Amino acid sequence: MFNKVLSFFNHNLKSAKPTSNIGLERLEKLKKSENQERTETDFKNMTKDKKIRKIKEVFANIPRFETRRLILRRIKESDYMDIFEYSSDIDVTKYLTWYPHTSLKETKDYTNYLQKRYDSGKFFDWGLVYKEDGKFIGTCGFTSINLNKNTCEVGYVLSKKYWGKGLIPESLECVMEFAFNYFGFDRVEARYLDGNSNSRRVMQKSGMVLEKIDYNVLHVKGEYKTVYTYYITKEMYNFKKNIKINANNIKSINMNIKYGKGGN
Repeated sequence: MFNKVLSFFNHNLKSAKPTSNIGLERLEKLKKSENQERTETDFKNMTKDKKIRKIKEVFANIPRFETRRLILRRIKESDYMDIFEYSSDIDVTKYLTWYPHTSLKETKDYTNYLQKRYDSGKFFDWGLVYKEDGKFIGTCGFTSINLNKNTCEVGYVLSKKYWGKGLIPESLECVMEFAFNYFGFDRVEARYLDGNSNSRRVMQKSGMVLEKIDYNVLHVKGEYKTVYTYYITKEMYNFKKNIKINANNIKSINMNIKYGKGGN
């Protein structure tokens, strides 16, 4: 049920490591395929009821995206063995709010439960598949949506075998593009528990900045933890994206000049 804040913390405060550039043609196609009028597709200007319906509609049939190295798709029940590999790893779950999985059955039951959440449009995570080996290696998506403030929070988790490759920033860029330029959210937030330097670097590499530190505010696994909150606005994100596009254009021009393809 949607209340003031839509919050599903199944993977909240997830850990991972650092980045890479991606193509987002799939998102552009999705945006262009909308047949509704702008007043209906402009999420920010919708009524709250319309926003709720839109969110449910989108995530009940969660779109499939591809980046340079990843496929972002719905989590399937058949993914449970790959998910168990990292969800049972104490290093992966060290800074998460949930304990390591202790059996394949636990993970399979969880992936089965997720199908019901997806079908009802109430689960906002994409599964991450590494193209190079076809392995399901983690998740990235929205952990909460605040309709009153027109914001969302993102979270992520990644198999330890794939740390250090920049895969989470790659997937997070895709998710943030969807948040800002499809849904029209004004702001994206992320949080991590004290000590999780890997997650902090992901946020910083994604263009987020520190907003606040809440000391000993969250009780996790028997002790109180300090929580760091980072954020990025739509304006900050699009400025960063334009800088990257301009840099790539300059690089392309320089390459053309170097190989004799420029001007007179």
